[in-house]
Amino acid sequence: MSGKARNRPEHGLPDAFQLTEQRRDFGVVLVAIVAAMIFQLATPDTDLSRFLAIVLQGTVIVLALRAAGFHRHIVHLTALVLIGLSIVVGVALIGIQDVAPAAPRILTLVLVLLTPAAIVAGVVRELREDRRVTVQTVYCGISLYLLLGLAFAVLFGAVQDIDDSSFFAHGITGTSNDFLYFSLATLTTVGYGDLTAASDLGRAMSVTEALIGQIYLVTVVAVTVSNVRRRT
Repeated sequence: MSGKARNRPEHGLPDAFQLTEQRRDFGVVLVAIVAAMIFQLATPDTDLSRFLAIVLQGTVIVLALRAAGFHRHIVHLTALVLIGLSIVVGVALIGIQDVAPAAPRILTLVLVLLTPAAIVAGVVRELREDRRVTVQTVYCGISLYLLLGLAFAVLFGAVQDIDDSSFFAHGITGTSNDFLYFSLATLTTVGYGDLTAASDLGRAMSVTEALIGQIYLVTVVAVTVSNVRRRT
C-alpha cells in the first residue's frame, strides 16, 4: 500500500505508537494468514507442527504492524517478544509434557486476538489519509474474517482441554487440524456434517460462529467491496 509517512516529533512512549511509518501492502498479511491456515490443516498434529504454527502466526502479527505503519521500534520489539515466547513454548513442547497441550493453544489465541488490532489500526489510518475504500480495505476485511475462524478453532480446543472430554460427537477427540477444519466449515456454513459438537456449550459456540460469520460477510465485506466497485 502506498502512503507517505508523517513526520512527527518523537517524545516519549505515546509517540512510539503513532503510525508514522510508510504503509505497506495488506495483501501480504492476507497471504501469510492463508499460508498459516493451510499449513495447520495439511500437517500432522505434532509438537513440531504446533511450534511452527505459532511461529507463522507471530509472523502475521509482525507483517500486520508493518503494513499499518507502526513505528519500527514497536515492530522490532514485538518481533523480539514473539521470538522469546516461541522459544519458551518450544521448550515446553519438547521437555514438559504436562504443559504441552495447553501452552500452544493459549499463545496461539493471544496471537490471533492481537493481530486484528494492528489490522484495524491500518484500516483507520487508510480511511483517514485516503478518505476512500480501497482494495487494501478489502484485504483487511478478509483477513479479519479468517482470523475469526482461527480464534474459534482455538476456543474449541480450549473447551476440550478444560472439559477433559471429547469436543466432537461419537467420542472423537479433536486435534488442532480438526478444530480449524470444523471452525472454517462452521464459519462458512458449509455444514459437511462429518464433525459435530457434542456438548451444549460446543453447539452454542458453533451457532454463534456461524451467525457472526454470515453477518460479517453480508455487512462488512459486502459493503466494503461494493464501495470499491463504485470508485473504480
